[in-house]
Amino acid sequence: MHAEHAAGQLYRFRAVASLPELRAAGELGAALHGLCDPTAPLSFACGGGTPPAPPADGETEKYVLCCGGGEEVEMVAMPAPGGRSWSLCVSSQVGCRMGCSFCETGRMGLLRNLSAAEIVALAAHVLGLHVANVIFMGMGEPLDNVDAVVQAIACVPPPAIRVLVDPAGLAVPVSHVTVSTSGEAEHVHTLLQALPSVRLAFSLHAPNDALRSRLMPINRRVPLALLAEAMRHCIAATRRRVTVQYVLLAGVNDHPAHAKELASFLAAVGPASRLHVNLLPYNAQSGTPRYSAPSADACKAFKAELVAARLFVKIRWTKGADKMAACGQLGNLNLRRELRRRRLEYAEAAGEGARDATGLRAPSRDGGAACAQRDTLVW
Repeated sequence: MHAEHAAGQLYRFRAVASLPELRAAGELGAALHGLCDPTAPLSFACGGGTPPAPPADGETEKYVLCCGGGEEVEMVAMPAPGGRSWSLCVSSQVGCRMGCSFCETGRMGLLRNLSAAEIVALAAHVLGLHVANVIFMGMGEPLDNVDAVVQAIACVPPPAIRVLVDPAGLAVPVSHVTVSTSGEAEHVHTLLQALPSVRLAFSLHAPNDALRSRLMPINRRVPLALLAEAMRHCIAATRRRVTVQYVLLAGVNDHPAHAKELASFLAAVGPASRLHVNLLPYNAQSGTPRYSAPSADACKAFKAELVAARLFVKIRWTKGADKMAACGQLGNLNLRRELRRRRLEYAEAAGEGARDATGLRAPSRDGGAACAQRDTLVW
């Protein structure tokens, strides 16, 4: 087998097939089987790693996968517009350090970043579905792990494989990949320099600094003025609409006055034609929810105020909440405690006493100033 052809076949099968399928592929030849790492980066948490049945048409489904260190990470498959394909909501971290008060993942704290290989493996685990869109709105803050996210999308820097967008991989166009951020403004520039065609969604959730700092600790470090600059840069660099995400919390940020304030803020960001606002009624967290969702009438009244300002607005009605698969519901609070117990036991067995060897990060109380160590890309 010609070396170049063999490498291409190995890449294609390893990128978009399971290891058993690869080993069964006669065209690869027995000599190539040994080049494959027998340990997959992720495996399904239930059924002994066996893939679950594909979701029924029109249904939203959550997938829970296990990492090599025993951590769990979640993703969601949602019907894409038109009903013939799927949008895949993938994660970038196990947990999250942003500490947003309305988000289940934020209550976990940050356990660790996912590698580029693990992010790719998330998408590759549902290859039975026709994936039309990949959305980085699962567990974690994607731009807090920007290196791995960029590598997973588009092979930067080489030689990481371009599995998500490569025609020989998952073949999702870069323009159908959306990366959400709660406010890591500095890395918006990093992302767009590497991937100018990627779409961005900004999680706003409040129209002023006082309220946003209460709901989202990152606002104490990156206030709305800095976030507005990043949004303006995105509009100028891409010449496309940017998405604004806004969770509606009854009695907190859902008053028509908040809508008018939000419209005023967005008017200073850019023309209404360049902005797409998604309104997300609150989805309950586990245990006793901290908030409640507004009524349908209240959601529509909020939308009407924004529409009056000539903004394009959609209400994203809840899907998958019965499976804890809706926006803001991903995560396993017990996982953090279980991993801490296991690692303390390991540390004690290794003669390190009761020293905390977990390396786990609590939810942020200082706007994310004390974060897990990360490398920053230099472009």
